Amino acid sequence: MPEFQVKKVVAVCFLEAVKLSLEHIGAHRLEMSQQGVAGPDNLPRMYGDIRRLRDYLQRCVSAYDDVVDLDLADVDASLLVACCRRAVESIENRLDMGAGLKNEREWMIKKRTVLSDWAVEIAAKPLIELPLARIGQRKGEAERALDTRLLNKVFGDVNQRKKIVPPSSKGGSLATGIASFGDAMNAVSFDESKQDEQEGDGDGDVSGYGLRDEAPSAPPPAERKPAAPQLLDRRRIRDPRLRSLIGVDLGSFQRCVADGDHRLATVLLASVVEAAVIDHAIPRRGEFGLSGTPDTWAPQDLLLRVMGDAAQPKDRAQAFHLFASRNLLRPSLQMVTPAVVTQASFEQLLEFAGRALHAMGFGAPAKTAPPGAVEAEDLPQA
Repeated sequence: MPEFQVKKVVAVCFLEAVKLSLEHIGAHRLEMSQQGVAGPDNLPRMYGDIRRLRDYLQRCVSAYDDVVDLDLADVDASLLVACCRRAVESIENRLDMGAGLKNEREWMIKKRTVLSDWAVEIAAKPLIELPLARIGQRKGEAERALDTRLLNKVFGDVNQRKKIVPPSSKGGSLATGIASFGDAMNAVSFDESKQDEQEGDGDGDVSGYGLRDEAPSAPPPAERKPAAPQLLDRRRIRDPRLRSLIGVDLGSFQRCVADGDHRLATVLLASVVEAAVIDHAIPRRGEFGLSGTPDTWAPQDLLLRVMGDAAQPKDRAQAFHLFASRNLLRPSLQMVTPAVVTQASFEQLLEFAGRALHAMGFGAPAKTAPPGAVEAEDLPQA
C-alpha cells in the first residue's frame, strides 16, 4: 500500500483500535488455553502481526508533528481495517448500552465516523475477519452501513456485480466450470419441446430464473414423482447374500429416482449391476477364467465379456462411467477431479444398465420394460 498521511488524531484512533483488538485476541487466547482448547492455527501469527502494527503506530504517534506519515504493507492495511471494524462494533455496543455522558457520546460518534471513513478509504482485498465472538447481541446500524460500504469498495456495487447464472439442462452440466459426469459420453437426444415447457420460452421470465410474473389462471395440479423403472426381478438372483443386498439397493434406488437425486441413483445403479454381474459369473468361473474372490474381479471388463455380442462400441465408455460413479462419494477425489451427474447422463447409464441386465437374463431391456415401482415382494422384509 502506498504511503499516506493522516492527522495525528486519526493516527491515535488507529492506535486505540489496534490496542482494543490486541487486548481481545489476547484474552481469547488465554481463555482457550485455560480450557485446553486448540484455537485456529493462524491466531498466534495474527496476534504477532497486530502487536507489530501496534508498535509501529506507537512510534508514528510519538512524533511531535500534527501530520503522521503511514507506510503500511498490504497485510498491515488489511489488519488495520479489521481492527477499525472491531472498534466500530465496540463503540456501537457502548452507545446501545447508554454508556457515557452527552459529551462523551458525541465524541464516540465522531470517532466511529472517523474509523469508518478511513476503513473504507484503505480497504482492499482481502477483507480479514478477526477470529473473535461478537461484542454485542446484534449488529448496529453503523456496523451494517460500514459492511455495505466496504463490500461496495472491494467488490463493487451490488447491482454491477457478476451474477451467478442458474444451471440449464441444455448446457449438459449442473456446475459452471465443472466437467459433467456424462460429458465424455455420446450426445443424448431428448425432446426439446418438453425442455421448453419446463424452462419457459423467456417471455415474462424474471432475471432468467424461469419465474413468470403473471399469476397462473388455475392452480397447477399436484406434481407426481416419477416412478423408478423396474431394473430386474430380485428373485432371479441365486446367491442369498447378493439377493438381500440388491433388495436394499433397489428400495433406495426407487426413492432417489422419485426425489430426482441422480447422483446417488447412479451410485446405487452401479451397485445393482455389479451384484448382478457377480451372481451371473459365480457359476461360470471356468468359462470366464475367474479365480480368487469376487472383490478381486474387475466388474467393468467382466460385464463387457458377459454381454458379448450384445455390447455396442460405446458400451466400454458406459461401463467405465457406471462403475466409476462410486468416486462421487469420495470427497478427496472430487476435490481433484470434480464431477456431477446430469439427468441426461443418468438416463443414458440407466439405458445401458437395462441392456446389460437383459443380456444376463435378469430383466427386460430398459427401452421396452414398462416403468413401475419396485414390487413390494422385491423389497427386503423387516
